[in-house]
Amino acid sequence: MKNHLSVALLLLVFAMCLPASDVYPATNSQSLIGTWKLISDKQVKADGSSTDLYGSSPLGQLIYGSRGYMSVHLLTSDLAKCGTQDRRKCPDSTARAAFDNYLGYWGRFKVTVGGKSVVHIIEGASAPDWIGTSQERFFELSGDRLTLTTPMQQIAGVESKTVLVWQREK
Repeated sequence: MKNHLSVALLLLVFAMCLPASDVYPATNSQSLIGTWKLISDKQVKADGSSTDLYGSSPLGQLIYGSRGYMSVHLLTSDLAKCGTQDRRKCPDSTARAAFDNYLGYWGRFKVTVGGKSVVHIIEGASAPDWIGTSQERFFELSGDRLTLTTPMQQIAGVESKTVLVWQREK
């Protein structure tokens, strides 16, 4: 009996030495792994009204890799062309429209303990202020549909959340 108590105490001390974390590695949620195509991206205001952030036919791709890496790209489908493939020669107004209507970032991801949200740990982004941040997304899976929802936040000066619907690529 004394031996069992010693082992239990040792295990408790060992567990207390482990780093505290509110997330598990992404490998605990294999259901997210894969490539996803954007179906819709809506800004939903507190009053329930919504608008399409990237137009009625948005373009987007989300990739969750089995080793915990992720990448996402969101884009308005009808952006004006610059007239050149040299992006540095794009007219200012066209370049501004491209910046305002595209978001891309990559990094790592982890699923929270309860498995209801995923945290994107951003290493690089088209929005420089996002680099080094962590962004939480609540998720729901229904067959080959994934819905990601942000917490309420300021989007273009309006308190709202973003609801993105993705279809698994096959």
